[in-house]
Amino acid sequence: MEIALRLASWILYTLLKISTPIFWILNWIEPPKIPASNDPILTQSAAQLAEKIRNRQITSESVVKSFIKRIKQVNPLINAVVDERFDAALNEAKNCDKILETGELSVDEIAKNKPLFGVPFTVKESCGLKGMSFTGCSAVRYGIKASDDSFIVEKMKKAGAIALCVTNTPEMCSGFESTNLIYGTTKNPYDGRYSAGGSSGGEGALIGAGASLIGIGSDVAGSIRVPALFNGVFGHKPTPGIISIKGHYPMSTNSIFQKFLVLGPMTRYAKDLHLSMKIMTSECNENLMLDDKIDFSNLKIYVVPECGRGFGIIPTHKNIQNVLNRAADYLKKKGSKVSYPIIENLDEASEIALTEFFGMPDVPPILLKPKNSDDDVNSGLEFLKSLVGASQYSKSAIFMSIVRDLNGLIRISKASMYTKKGQRLKENLKKLLGNDGVLFCPTFTHSAPLIGQTVFLTTSAIYCMLCNCIGFPSTHVPMGLDDNGMPIGFQVIAAPNKDRLCLAVAIELEKGFGGWVPPSTS
Repeated sequence: MEIALRLASWILYTLLKISTPIFWILNWIEPPKIPASNDPILTQSAAQLAEKIRNRQITSESVVKSFIKRIKQVNPLINAVVDERFDAALNEAKNCDKILETGELSVDEIAKNKPLFGVPFTVKESCGLKGMSFTGCSAVRYGIKASDDSFIVEKMKKAGAIALCVTNTPEMCSGFESTNLIYGTTKNPYDGRYSAGGSSGGEGALIGAGASLIGIGSDVAGSIRVPALFNGVFGHKPTPGIISIKGHYPMSTNSIFQKFLVLGPMTRYAKDLHLSMKIMTSECNENLMLDDKIDFSNLKIYVVPECGRGFGIIPTHKNIQNVLNRAADYLKKKGSKVSYPIIENLDEASEIALTEFFGMPDVPPILLKPKNSDDDVNSGLEFLKSLVGASQYSKSAIFMSIVRDLNGLIRISKASMYTKKGQRLKENLKKLLGNDGVLFCPTFTHSAPLIGQTVFLTTSAIYCMLCNCIGFPSTHVPMGLDDNGMPIGFQVIAAPNKDRLCLAVAIELEKGFGGWVPPSTS
């Protein structure tokens, strides 16, 4: 156990408790709610819309128009979109309709080779959409546009999908709140006083607001799953290596970094998560067997509500623990075997994950050097400058840079020990889960906090970060709303290359609990 790390976590959590009344005083005025939509196009899955488009029951142009209209309706309230290509998207939609009208491609050909033909999707700013903002949301890179599509965007376009826009992130994707000095702060669609999460917070907010069906996100420590939780949608962190990360920014050639960083889908409906993964992994060499049916009577479910009760470990909120148990009970009735294991070394998950994460060499800096400067940026100095509004970096990025400078509060002399414990934990979990087991655990210990409070809960994401550290796939599953009307849920983890188990459980739990809940009902 690292006393400095645990003490810092305890101090931050204590500050959260102390500051909450102050935050509520500052946020006592309730912002306007996301308006409900009466457009039936917006409530159908991407798979349903694709089928109707190719069968000419509806036009791609009308679908794209509906989503553009919805984005324009909600974005002033959530600030999710940072750059758009609406006119180009409409032209592409018209071309899709023309192809169908002329019979240039048969319905069967389209269904097989272009399963998202004419369906819109959205992209995280860091994931490279040609011609769109590609700054890493850093003021130092302001004005830079992507010269090419990322690999994952190429796959979506090849499948016939139409890109609408790119969405907000924290500066250099560092942190769990999507705020930066270029584009501002993204707000939660269920209540604008709350955080939309990060780093794929713009995607989460847009999908949660009913303004997108499929979004491309990236995840280095929970950056798909935490926003999926906060905004009430589905998000899948794939097994590393099954989807190329080419075209993402920031990027590193370091092999450990490329194990941590994955790109994957965020969706409103679970079946679209499965469809997206089939498209994104179509060039994968692994036999993922995504279409194999799962026999839930053979599924083993291991429920882990908390890493432990030790000093400095943030407790999992009772609402999160309740949905973990409800989901396990639901699948138990389907014949699945449920148990609550004690996993060796899990109580040191923070130390294990942070050792690996902050021990990586040659990773991209969080605070980029200003143009025409060869000097490294001093995190401490930038913190002082930020107090008087004189820094060109966001407070969140400065905080994360300081944490990195401090090596995540992990003693260098203990790094080897934690690395070995991490290796044992990985092997033990692989053996435990095998080919037919999944782990139910928190995505984050709480539902979305108020904007500005996320930093106090940084170590709450340790369940996600550990998953990146050991290279396991994970799906966040929404499970309704808490007493405050904010989304809650948890993550489903499987052994490497067993992504199909996570996706199948998500689909089944959506049937049982309803999945996404429109913000207008919050």
